[in-house]
Amino acid sequence: MILLGHDEAVANWVANLTGKPFQPPYTAFGTIHEGRITGGFVFTGFNGSSIELSLAGHGVTNRGLWRAILHYVFDQLKADRIQIHTARSNLTVRALAPRLGFEFEGKSRRFYGKEDAFVYSLVRDDLPLFRQRWRL
Repeated sequence: MILLGHDEAVANWVANLTGKPFQPPYTAFGTIHEGRITGGFVFTGFNGSSIELSLAGHGVTNRGLWRAILHYVFDQLKADRIQIHTARSNLTVRALAPRLGFEFEGKSRRFYGKEDAFVYSLVRDDLPLFRQRWRL
């Protein structure tokens, strides 16, 4: 089940898993199972055309949630891109992002202190293929 309207609870849950604290303003969507948060998406840093997405947990491949994410980012905010930064050592997200439909853009040196980050994005032009791939 999708959890909306509990931004702080979901952001805190994702922060506990990732070790990455979030400062408002942010928006968060979650997945719940048996009354507990099992996955979360936190949106930060919206600058009018781009927004950062942090994700963690189970349910990150939930079609209904991706439908809500696309609606929020591209229809409500009118953004042109979603980007994900992940630590070079985070092999799980580095493998997951391209499978989700995000394109590898490059490396941000020392983004996490001494560790580099890899950057992935999904842009408005990618949406037809993304929707086809996800059957949205």
